[in-house]
Amino acid sequence: MARYAYLAKDADGKSYKGSIEAYNEAELTEKLKDMGFYPTSVKREKGLIIFGAKRVSPQELVVFSRQLSTMVGAGLTLNKSLEALEKQTDSSYLKIIISEIRINIEGGVSLSKAMEKHKAVFSDFFVGMVEAGESGGVLKKVLERLADHLEKQEALKRSVRGAFAYPVVVGTLAVLVVGFLVIFIVPVFKSVYDRMHLSLPLPTLLLIGASNCARKFWWLIILLLSGLGFFYKTINKTVKFRNYFDKFKMNVPIFGKLVCKATVARFIRTFGDMVTSGVGVIDSLKIADKVAENSVISKITNAMIDSVRRGGLISEPLQKQNIFPAGVVQMISTGEESGKLGYMLEKSAEGLDQEVDDVVKRLVVKIEPLLTFLMAFLVGTIAVAIYLPIFDVIKEMSAR
Repeated sequence: MARYAYLAKDADGKSYKGSIEAYNEAELTEKLKDMGFYPTSVKREKGLIIFGAKRVSPQELVVFSRQLSTMVGAGLTLNKSLEALEKQTDSSYLKIIISEIRINIEGGVSLSKAMEKHKAVFSDFFVGMVEAGESGGVLKKVLERLADHLEKQEALKRSVRGAFAYPVVVGTLAVLVVGFLVIFIVPVFKSVYDRMHLSLPLPTLLLIGASNCARKFWWLIILLLSGLGFFYKTINKTVKFRNYFDKFKMNVPIFGKLVCKATVARFIRTFGDMVTSGVGVIDSLKIADKVAENSVISKITNAMIDSVRRGGLISEPLQKQNIFPAGVVQMISTGEESGKLGYMLEKSAEGLDQEVDDVVKRLVVKIEPLLTFLMAFLVGTIAVAIYLPIFDVIKEMSAR
């Protein structure tokens, strides 16, 4: 992908100039037409071409939202604000995105519509919030809320990742240690035992057999693991499997409770922020469902949407499920009755975030000793199997 400098005119004959990233001139022309421009001159710019996956980190989006909010609040126009942000940002990719948004706005497109063209960077939630801010004339406030939301969501993700980090690190270390012992250490002892013509006990024979298989068929092990990865990636695209797996994740021992609370917290916070920003309840529920990314939550969300469309309450379908905590359901019901749904959802999200932190702390305390014991057990079992023949030899010599 390269950048092209262009000169173009709109339907009124007004001239524009700028630069856009595109794979070729044909794609560039299509982009300009979508913006309502007709190119008169196109030239490929010299410089670095950006390859591979491109993304904007949550932290970069937080800074972008907060700075844009500050500039808009200070009375700068969107064009001036975006032009300043384009110069300030260190991310090459975000710089390109901001440039294209600014050009779209100059062509008469709203900020939310300009962002909607970059779905890889701005989610439906982000675009929906900005659109609500534009419609209600509270763009500054909405951008601040967006920055706060992104920061809290990232903090929630870090908290959840913290619970899984220790098991993953210890598990990886255990696999590496066991692999090293089986592939490199066991064959050394096997050659010693062969020279001594020792009769080997069953545990040692099993360990040597595993070592021989690992050394001889390592390529098959890698192939099987790759095949399993490909199979999972393929089957995960099916709705039936995703439904089953999402349900399994929320009910799996030890970690299920954490996954469930974190998913509900993500849903509630998104729903609350959108309602508070002035987005309609049904649209807010749909976008919150997308953010939650869980088929179990989707079924509950669909029931909530059906209830609202029939003129009922959001909290009615929640009385018949066991995913959303009873306290959260009660707060939603109270919010509907008092007309403070957004406020109650925000308080519920804060409570759920705290519960997630508490669950993570308790899990870490329980898991650390358990994993340490399991790792010691694995290494100890291998060590005993390796040294059993030597113990037998020493025992025979002592008997003489």
